Amino acid sequence: MEVRVVKMGEFSVAGIRTYGPYDTSAPEAWTMLAPWLDRTAKDSFEVIYWGIMHDDLYMTPAHSIRYEAAVSIPADFRHDDTVFVRTIPSCEYAVAEYTGPYHEVQGIWLRLLWDWLPLSGRCPATQPFMEQYIGSPANTSSALMTTRLYLPLAPL
Repeated sequence: MEVRVVKMGEFSVAGIRTYGPYDTSAPEAWTMLAPWLDRTAKDSFEVIYWGIMHDDLYMTPAHSIRYEAAVSIPADFRHDDTVFVRTIPSCEYAVAEYTGPYHEVQGIWLRLLWDWLPLSGRCPATQPFMEQYIGSPANTSSALMTTRLYLPLAPL
């Protein structure tokens, strides 16, 4: 698995939050966000898709696990009450990329956390983990979906 460390500047996102295990809350969030995207964002700006995961699914009760389906937005974007808007702060991330069925992404996260992280000399930051979906999660076949995993890193 190839991992690179990148520094990302802060950026803004608009999205929808759902609760529950990621395998059910993520599709639910994207289904809820899709109508807003169709009427608001498609022609307004380049859509970059983000999944934001706040909780450790092994430590957090299933009903309390938070998932956010979000898209990057311009700083001057005007939104309605359908979505939240927030700023993702600048941070260094360990980034791994995977192409294939989404249900296999959990294994890539485990390799990143248990294989790469201990040997890297780095520690995770307290920010949420993120996934960037290359292509629309609603319109791309699972077998062809490319997912970039972003593990936030504490400063050295």
